[in-house]
Amino acid sequence: MSDELCVCTSIRQAAQAVTEIYDRALEPSGLKITMFRVLRRAAEAVEPTISELAEIVGLDRSSLGRNLKVLERDGLVTLAGGRDQRSKVVQLTSEGRAALAAAMPLWRRVQKQIKANFGQETDAIYRVLAIVNLEVGSVR
Repeated sequence: MSDELCVCTSIRQAAQAVTEIYDRALEPSGLKITMFRVLRRAAEAVEPTISELAEIVGLDRSSLGRNLKVLERDGLVTLAGGRDQRSKVVQLTSEGRAALAAAMPLWRRVQKQIKANFGQETDAIYRVLAIVNLEVGSVR
């Protein structure tokens, strides 16, 4: 067996570990990082359609749809009629805005901690992640 590390496995393990750190940090808000991400981007986009939001967060429409069902069930978003019968607009409810407001300082704190832990390697890490994202985009 080779001693060479699998890049994919290493990145997946790192992503799982970082997700757990963010989930723990956001716990007082009642949100997980996956929920926070969608709420934040939906709030920034101001009533995007599901397809528009999927593009913004970098998920396929069906994956985002599953995430939105949870947010809708929890009363954090509503899916209202869009420009035509097939499109739905994502709107944060007052509960969704409150949850996002509660989560933002928690997210900023853990974001600052993670970046501090990266130290001088922060820029290099972002470059690697950008390259990976470009590669994924070229495959789609």
